[in-house]
Amino acid sequence: EVLREGQAEEDSVMHKIKFVGEGIVKKCDGLPLVIKMVGTMMRTKKISREDWKSVVESKIWEWKTAAASSSSTEIGGDILPGLMLSYDDLPCYLKTCFVYCCTYPKDYEIERETLIMQWVAHGLIEVGIDVEATTNQYIEDLIRRCLIEEIDLKSIKLHDILHDLALYIGGREYGHASTTEHTRHLSLL
Repeated sequence: EVLREGQAEEDSVMHKIKFVGEGIVKKCDGLPLVIKMVGTMMRTKKISREDWKSVVESKIWEWKTAAASSSSTEIGGDILPGLMLSYDDLPCYLKTCFVYCCTYPKDYEIERETLIMQWVAHGLIEVGIDVEATTNQYIEDLIRRCLIEEIDLKSIKLHDILHDLALYIGGREYGHASTTEHTRHLSLL
């Protein structure tokens, strides 16, 4: 039902892909957060048996090893593939904004206004566009995809396991930076 939520297709189409959806739920090991994230990702796709089948047959589900560790938590097992599948489905501009959120501590309530200013200062938002509208849309997209959680109108935060995911990705994607005499900011993940 979580996978079907928000889908406006006729019942005959949903009936044809029901067993594929059940396969996706099995791949998520019944974990509600992972099912919800994969379900919201599926909402961005055309409802067809082929699209849903490509998700259930994705090679990412074979990744079952402990893939990351932070100071207190390991991401691995059956959780990581579903989360990585949702992350990989993001447009590039949302990926960098999501990963940036791990620079805050776990369970930290991030003020939207501060986050927006930091995204702009670090060059994650293109200069010359309507920055406020664009950044608010980015935040709403991340909330809609269940990657960040809205606390109230002024603040958001990352679920603990998503913080770990962002740390893992940040270390993997951005962990090989070198500094020069022109480096002004550096965050260690």
